[in-house]
Amino acid sequence: MSITVEAIYESGVLKPLAPLPSIREHERVLITVETKSVVDQLRGLVKIDSTVAQEIVESADNSVLDC
Repeated sequence: MSITVEAIYESGVLKPLAPLPSIREHERVLITVETKSVVDQLRGLVKIDSTVAQEIVESADNSVLDC
């Protein structure tokens, strides 16, 4: 079984932001940790004209998007 859970890291412990009914108490699990990308962190904070955004996407030098 595979599920994706949003969690917060506090005091050395990963804490799920919602209950996990499909996992039993004390059950051992494997965890893959993926932090949010710069794009995800800035989503909704930076306003950009759609024409400018399209030019960035189509430009040959868009290495800034590879963060």
